[in-house]
Amino acid sequence: MKNSRGFLCLVVAVTMVSLTGAAAYAGLGDKLKKKANDTANKAANDALNKAPETPATKPDETGTPPQTPGSAAPAEEVSRVSTKFDYVPGDKVLFYDDFTQDELGEFPAAWQLKTGTFEVAELGGRRWLRCTSLDSDIRMKLPAMAALPEYWTLEFDFLCEQASGNVLTVYGRSGEQEVWSAVFPVSGRNLYFTSGQVTSDTPFEGADVWGVPHHVMFMARGKALKVYVDRQRMASVPEINPAPGAPTTISYRLWSDKQPMISNVRFAEGNKPVQDPFADGKLVTYGIYFASGSDAVEPESAPVLRQIAAYLTAKPDVKLRIVGHTDNQGVPEGNLDLSRRRAAAVAAVLTAQFNIAADRFQADGKGDTVPVSDNAKPEGRAMNRRVEFSKV
Repeated sequence: MKNSRGFLCLVVAVTMVSLTGAAAYAGLGDKLKKKANDTANKAANDALNKAPETPATKPDETGTPPQTPGSAAPAEEVSRVSTKFDYVPGDKVLFYDDFTQDELGEFPAAWQLKTGTFEVAELGGRRWLRCTSLDSDIRMKLPAMAALPEYWTLEFDFLCEQASGNVLTVYGRSGEQEVWSAVFPVSGRNLYFTSGQVTSDTPFEGADVWGVPHHVMFMARGKALKVYVDRQRMASVPEINPAPGAPTTISYRLWSDKQPMISNVRFAEGNKPVQDPFADGKLVTYGIYFASGSDAVEPESAPVLRQIAAYLTAKPDVKLRIVGHTDNQGVPEGNLDLSRRRAAAVAAVLTAQFNIAADRFQADGKGDTVPVSDNAKPEGRAMNRRVEFSKV
C-alpha cells in the first residue's frame, strides 16, 4: 500500500450492529474511564482540533510497498535507543492483518466480533479497522491451539484522533476469564497494567497521545510479559496471574465515541532467548524495520542490531553476509533493488553506529525470489519480509 503523509477522507459504511451492551464492562475499567474522561477537558480538545493533519507513521517491515520513494534518515540513531527497549518480534507468524484483503466498510474476515460495530476504513492511503460503537470486543481468528504459545509477540498500530478516556484495552484471557489487561491511555497518557494482584501505572513519555499513530507491542517469555508503546517499555511483569490458567486468546476492546482504529496486527510465535544467535550458522530476523519504501534503518531495529554487534565484538574473526528479502507485492525489479539497498544500509549502521569494521560484511538482496511462505496469504507475506545474516 502506498501511504501519503496527508490525511485523506475516510471511506466508510456501517457494517454491523452492537451485539451486546456496554454494561457488560463494569468494574475497574469503568472507574478508570471516568478518571480519564475528567482529565480530557475542553482545553485539550480545542488544542487537538488545531493539531497538524499529518501524523507520524509506523515504519513497515522489510519488503512492504513504498510510502514515499527514496531514503530518509530516521528520527533517532539506532544505537541511541534505550536498552530498556528490547522487543524482538517472533519469527513464526500465526496471524497478520493490514485489512487490505477486505472491502471498505465491511467487517474483516480474519476477526471474530463479540461486541460492537466495526468497519474497514481508509485513512491516508492505509487500511484501518475502525470502531464506530461506544464499546467493543474483537478477537483474532488464531490457529486452533489449547493455549497461546509459551513465547509469543504481538504488535499493532493504534490511532485515536481526539482525546478520550481509556480508549484501548488488550486482554489475555483463559476462556472468558481475564488473566491480564493493559489499558492505554489512562489519565490522558498512562498505561495501566493489571494481572491478579500485580498492577502498574506508567506515564507515556511521548510528546503526543492523540492524533498520531502509536505502535503497541507485547512480548511474552514463559510467564513473563512486557508491554511497549513507541519504544518505551510501559510494563514488565515477571509472572502473570496463574489463577485463571494459561491464556488461550487475546481480545481487544476499543471504548470511545472518538472512533479509534487499529492496523498492521502481527501475532507470532518465537523469540525464545538464545545464547548464540548463530548456533546454526544463520540468523533470520523480522526485527529490522525500515521506513516504508526506504532503505533507512529505523530505531525499532535496535534490539536485533545490538545483539549482532555484541556477537561480532566478542568474535572478531567472524564475517557476515547480510541478505534482504521482500514479499511479492510491487514490481519484482523494484523489490530486488530495495532489498539490496536495505541490506547495505544494515551493514552501514553496524559500521557507523556500532563500530564494526565495514570489511566484515557482504550485503546482497534477493527481492521476492526466495519466499519461505505462501505470498497468497497475509501471514505468508509477513514471513517473507525478512533479513538474513549468515557466517561467511
